[in-house]
Amino acid sequence: MDTPLQLFAFCRGGFEQECQNELETVLEKTGIVVNPRTTPGLGYCLLTPKERHDGDGILQKFSFQNLIFARHVVAVDEGLPPLTTKDRLSPLRHRLQGLSQRVGPFSQLWLGWPDHEASRVLAPLCRTLTGRLEAMLREDGVWESKAGGPRGEVVFLTGTSALTGYSLPFNSAHWPMGLPRLRIPSNAPSRSALKLEEALLWFASQGGTNRPVLPRQTAVDLGAAPGGWTWAMVQRGIAVTAVDRGRMAEHVAASPLVRHVREDGFRFRPDFKPDWLLCDIIDKPRKVADLVAQWADNGWCRNAIFNLKLPMKKRREEVALCRDRMTETLVGSGRPFHLRFRQLYHDREEVTGFLKLGK
Repeated sequence: MDTPLQLFAFCRGGFEQECQNELETVLEKTGIVVNPRTTPGLGYCLLTPKERHDGDGILQKFSFQNLIFARHVVAVDEGLPPLTTKDRLSPLRHRLQGLSQRVGPFSQLWLGWPDHEASRVLAPLCRTLTGRLEAMLREDGVWESKAGGPRGEVVFLTGTSALTGYSLPFNSAHWPMGLPRLRIPSNAPSRSALKLEEALLWFASQGGTNRPVLPRQTAVDLGAAPGGWTWAMVQRGIAVTAVDRGRMAEHVAASPLVRHVREDGFRFRPDFKPDWLLCDIIDKPRKVADLVAQWADNGWCRNAIFNLKLPMKKRREEVALCRDRMTETLVGSGRPFHLRFRQLYHDREEVTGFLKLGK
């Protein structure tokens, strides 16, 4: 009998409950009831369908793009038989061979680990095993370098405990574990630049409901100082009006593409319609959500990327409330729109929103 499959979701440590609740809600709408196994702080949640057959095809029961707190999703087995320090490859090879009989040959192989401090020691092990295990799968004839085919996945929980499974490239993250490996350039004025860089990878790449960032576009950056988000857009040839009473980094303010307006971000009114509204103001999430909705409702921008700083409790509920408030305003305006939220790797106690106006 085939091994039953479960749903494994990578997430930020400390947000396991939000990730679990989100997936439970999404799956319940499809008729799948799950038994969750979540431990706070470990950076993942594991959901086992109560009905054995519901594990098959579980990755196609929801849209990964619409999830907020899950960084990456994998359908996994129960992790049996266990591994030994003397031979980790043979059991993994055997399990992946069996799985390929159910889902087809693999187009990629990702090895990963949950994103928390104790698991980071597993990174060298994963790097060591990846090439050797991929070669074995090719030798076994369960590998096909075909775009869009299922990915083989191995998730190490400890050095001798690993779950094997698969993910779907069209309905999961673009990077192993959902973690884009970005490096902050030495001339970036703050680490917040990485947050926008990641947001642009999720929301502004070509295709789907995204909106690409292109040279010669314009942006307004509310709460810009010291200039991390402004700097990231300038690197792409975007002319930015940076709005903040605070001081901008000198090399950012000196750019011919930057106009610094010393004004409160909530009070500022544009004298042109920018392609992008950017907002990383530290304030109550509802206040920021209402501000972005106001800009959209008044036709002051074409798209927006913004950050919501979450409270200590009821974080998922707060995001839902902000989304509903924005949706109500946007529907009332009569303009077509697309609104998404995601907790990025470079987010902390926050989520990033993307608003696309028009078709």
